[in-house]
Amino acid sequence: MGILALLIDTCSLVNLHNCGHLKVVCQIEALRVSPIVLGECGALCAAEIIDLAENGNVVFVPDNEIDADRYLDLVGQYDIGNGEIEALVICEALSESFCSDDGAARKLGRELLGEGKICGSLALLKRAVEAELLSCEVAFGGYGRMVQEGAWRPSLERDYFCQSVGC
Repeated sequence: MGILALLIDTCSLVNLHNCGHLKVVCQIEALRVSPIVLGECGALCAAEIIDLAENGNVVFVPDNEIDADRYLDLVGQYDIGNGEIEALVICEALSESFCSDDGAARKLGRELLGEGKICGSLALLKRAVEAELLSCEVAFGGYGRMVQEGAWRPSLERDYFCQSVGC
């Protein structure tokens, strides 16, 4: 059911933190976080990520896994956040999957990695429902908190979280 290695970008981390379900998602997926992504998170979100890392639920990507030349090449070509670019460079080099809530980053991710290696925070909430860690109602409430905190999210019905995951 899980993605073996899942790098997550800033917007997805912040959305999961804001909705209160980052820790729950980490019970399903051991998330990998790159240096720039951690630096882009706000203080409270970063503190939660560091705490999760201390408990083995988040893994920090070492600097030596980042191809600086490829990173600079993509930064020069695309108008996407630095954290998203960094995560994509790592995914591309290590054939890992990418979690992003940024539309432009997901589009580039599909080009670089393929459709099956891309998902977003809503799919991770669906996985938590499938794993019976959250109810559909609680996942839908998390979605609502994401929207209240300012995240752009597609308009969804509660039943969305009870459908099977496709990422």
